[in-house]
Amino acid sequence: MNILITGATGFIGKFLVEYALDEKFNVFAAVRKTSNRSSLMGMDISFVQLELSSLESLKIQLNSFVDIHGSIDYVIHNAGITKSTNNDDYDTVNFDYTVNLIQALESTNQRISKFVFVSSLAASAPGIDDQMIKIDADGDPVSAYGWSKKKAELYIEEKCSLPYVILRPPPVFGPGDKDMFPVFDLVNKNLELYVGGKLQLLSFIYVKDLARGIVKATVSSVKNKKYFLSDNGQYDNMKFNNLIKHCLNKKTLKIKLPLFVVYIVAFFSEIYTRITGNLSQLNIEKIKELKCSNWMCDSRDFYKDLALEPNYTLSEGIQETIDWYKKEHWLK
Repeated sequence: MNILITGATGFIGKFLVEYALDEKFNVFAAVRKTSNRSSLMGMDISFVQLELSSLESLKIQLNSFVDIHGSIDYVIHNAGITKSTNNDDYDTVNFDYTVNLIQALESTNQRISKFVFVSSLAASAPGIDDQMIKIDADGDPVSAYGWSKKKAELYIEEKCSLPYVILRPPPVFGPGDKDMFPVFDLVNKNLELYVGGKLQLLSFIYVKDLARGIVKATVSSVKNKKYFLSDNGQYDNMKFNNLIKHCLNKKTLKIKLPLFVVYIVAFFSEIYTRITGNLSQLNIEKIKELKCSNWMCDSRDFYKDLALEPNYTLSEGIQETIDWYKKEHWLK
């Protein structure tokens, strides 16, 4: 069976490829001309160049794929952006490109068994008080990134003719991750940073559990459903830091920054990004998510419907991540 994975050269994509190979798929990694393929070198996979920005080019490329390889049996659409200096970019990449891919796949007249869309917890509204967010909860995303993912979800639910599963992961961490690395790095430097006056309720998932869950959902009989996919734990940002401290055997100084200070830092970070072209981890859109006190989601339906359990506790995932960071000399 052939599986096409977009975003395969990224942090999550590498693990998706590994788990798809474990399921004995013929794996085709969708790439761009400029994609860095080094993380996938040595794996028994094939590369397929797709131009997600052009519907007509995609139709030609995917129909050519079918002519050569015979079928597209499964698709995991993991490609997207989480940071940008221009809010319109989120819609372009996360929504428009998703629509292009779906319409191009539909044009091949293939009997695709499953289209899996990797969305985000940010497509939800934040939770109320200390209640876990339900997948069918009302409310709107707070960021442009979240809206772009939600718009893609709505298109899939209302207009996609392919059998689908939509998965919303919370913050993902693991070996090779750059987005969560600054948290580990600060603790390693004996610092803990908190924004605002309240602790933030959070969900997490270790990248190996996420990739495994995505692939298991792909091959399952479940279709036309949407789930959160976390490790099903309930945490706050202090507990996450405490686990990192324990694994690193560090003592730290806690620093609490008022929200207005973080806004000022984000403002100048965006100016720096526009001048240098180097994307910062912190921007105004990110603060819209950081200032919400509850991002704790309920993944019980996912594990019940797929008869699965996470393989890793939060502590085990953090320890493996730290071991990798040290091995690669990210942490010293």
